[in-house]
Amino acid sequence: MSKKTRRQKTQKTKQSKPSETKKEKKRKLPSLKETEAYIKKHKLEIMDPLSDYGFKRLLASERNKDILMHLLNVFISDDTGIITDVTYKSTEMLGVRKEDKYVRYDLYCKNQDGRHFIVEMQNGKQSNYADRLRVYTSLATVRNMDKDDKYYERVPKIYSFNIMSYNMPEFKGKKRFFSKIYHKDDDNDIFTKNIVYYFVELSKFAAQLETLDMSDERNLILYMFTNVVYLQEEEINNLTPMQMRFYEECQISNFTNMEKQDYVKSLMDYPSVHEMVECERKEAKEEGILIGIQMGIEQGIAQGIEQGIQQGLEEGRAVEKRQLARNMLAEGLDPAKVAKISGLTEAEVLALVDE
Repeated sequence: MSKKTRRQKTQKTKQSKPSETKKEKKRKLPSLKETEAYIKKHKLEIMDPLSDYGFKRLLASERNKDILMHLLNVFISDDTGIITDVTYKSTEMLGVRKEDKYVRYDLYCKNQDGRHFIVEMQNGKQSNYADRLRVYTSLATVRNMDKDDKYYERVPKIYSFNIMSYNMPEFKGKKRFFSKIYHKDDDNDIFTKNIVYYFVELSKFAAQLETLDMSDERNLILYMFTNVVYLQEEEINNLTPMQMRFYEECQISNFTNMEKQDYVKSLMDYPSVHEMVECERKEAKEEGILIGIQMGIEQGIAQGIEQGIQQGLEEGRAVEKRQLARNMLAEGLDPAKVAKISGLTEAEVLALVDE
């Protein structure tokens, strides 16, 4: 072989080697040494289930489908029946035509009755999220239709379950943290229950945590999502069997090296969701105060508007008596009247005047 031929072959080999794509660069994991250093620096012991990797590892893996089924059963089994088994399906859904938009779900599965479940964890605010879900469920419906079903007798049943880290603007003014959306007619009667949207707002759950019934299975599993990274030894010793399963799956010491690298990569790529939940929790709590005030006013409390506001604040459970008194004094109200409204003694109110 001549030198020229060898040189041409070498150049051809170099040219044929594909360059690293942006996707591959983004996927590139930290080394094991970097991973261990990151874990040590940040004192990571428990995986955050609200992280992108944590959510999928916890719910989208075959070994943990009992946790997924428990989550769905305690929230939506009234509509779907008890789920006894799920089959995970591809999370990528292509459009009907080549040029159509395709979607990628966080988790997509089918139960033993052939019902379809789309499960999403939404960490960032998105103004058109409702329309996004409409596309998700519509595409899942069309892609799972039997082409021989001429009379639409076997249209798949689609359930969209969404865990939200922020307060949805569509539910502003509503205290409940779990909402379900059906297709209804003008008389508010359900038109169909074969496509339903469910929303869990974690921030509102966190805002009401102190007043919730913690024997309720819904509250128990949401508590794990929002607090598993903060559990103290006493709490761990009192976990229910399902909570313990959840906790064990979140222990980083049980991860393989690759799982650790994937998790750390996820943390590097996305900011902490807990900061957003905490911020939204405060907003939800403040909104709860306003709801409480409005409820108090609408009930027409006999003592008048001041006592109505006081009752509303008590129902909102967020403003302390002393802060309320300071605000009224700043508005120029008489100390005696401040004492009567706030529930403080006149001496305590006068002490605030002197501060």
